[in-house]
Amino acid sequence: MPPQPPHAILPDPLPLPPISAVTKTTTYNYYGPISPSLSTSSSTFLSTCTNTNPQDAARTITAFLLASQKDCLGTAEQKAACWLTVRVSKPSDAFQVPRWHQDGVMFPYDEGREGVVRSKYALTLAGPRTLILEGEQGGDVLRTLKEGEERYYWWRGKGNGDGKREQKPSDEDLYEAEDLLRNWLAEEFKDKKRVSLEEGQVVRFSWGREDSPVHSEPDLVGDRVFVTVLFGSEREVRSMCEWRCAEYGKVEW
Repeated sequence: MPPQPPHAILPDPLPLPPISAVTKTTTYNYYGPISPSLSTSSSTFLSTCTNTNPQDAARTITAFLLASQKDCLGTAEQKAACWLTVRVSKPSDAFQVPRWHQDGVMFPYDEGREGVVRSKYALTLAGPRTLILEGEQGGDVLRTLKEGEERYYWWRGKGNGDGKREQKPSDEDLYEAEDLLRNWLAEEFKDKKRVSLEEGQVVRFSWGREDSPVHSEPDLVGDRVFVTVLFGSEREVRSMCEWRCAEYGKVEW
């Protein structure tokens, strides 16, 4: 089977639950085995912070998980676990300046699957949609991203004399570099073409690869409800929990 491209929109848009109001900014997280109860718990979560009907939300999330897992590469065992997130946001200026970035490696790969393209799936249930730069500009975009990181993350590649370890920046250095890079990329990418996402479309984008799509959260000019999922084996997602100090099989919200 040929490798999946780094970005795609799944063919069938999903019906969205009516959501016209968000009461607070909050997040639902789950790391663990795929289970029918996920749709129930995540839709119950949504009913506590939006005006959605939980039955409508559960139908959409069930369809989202089924479509995403079917599209994901691998055997049933290789995609038996997931990280499911639902982000609910009130309007803010947090992303008035886009945060252009690539998603890094999410967990250590199972042996023999290091070369398999891994992806995250995303669906906007309400509000502004994710910003993604079009793949046809990939080479230019990736060169610009690398140039910016080399310019502002000055400590990368600077060892302590043995040529093996990077010099560690202070927290102040890191925050300053992130702000400078963010503003520089916003200017560099302001005229770049963006992927056009329509209502109900599920977008897939790879993570942890050199050609993973460059994307950003949208400007939060209104309420937003956004759901993402990525899949892996039980061992991979358990390793992810170790990296993130999360508990496998537990819902957090």
